[in-house]
Amino acid sequence: MQAIEDIRDIFSILHDGTIETWAGDMEFLTLTVDCMYLAERISKAFEKFYVELYHIDKIQLETWIIPIPITPKIKTGLAEIFQAKLEILSAEIKEDVVAIACNQHDKEFDYHGGTLTIRCHNI
Repeated sequence: MQAIEDIRDIFSILHDGTIETWAGDMEFLTLTVDCMYLAERISKAFEKFYVELYHIDKIQLETWIIPIPITPKIKTGLAEIFQAKLEILSAEIKEDVVAIACNQHDKEFDYHGGTLTIRCHNI
């Protein structure tokens, strides 16, 4: 149970940060989170955080579609999930996963955010 709480806590701390890039796969995924104001509180030399997720069992993005009445899309591939920069709003535990609410501001996409769901063994 500790891992799921750690995941929720890390993403909660990084609220207002933006997942800028990603690298890796379902065994080891690194997310680059730009949150300069928080990074600078640790050290003036810091600009971002690297979140490492180990042994991912589930990851998906359920999009918030524009206009609202349209059925949301579920993105499950890493490249598809992280093709847009996701701004972290909040994180909570729902059953056995962490649900992270995210905004997305790029008008090239037909959604304005979504719920990023993660279940992994460690962070």
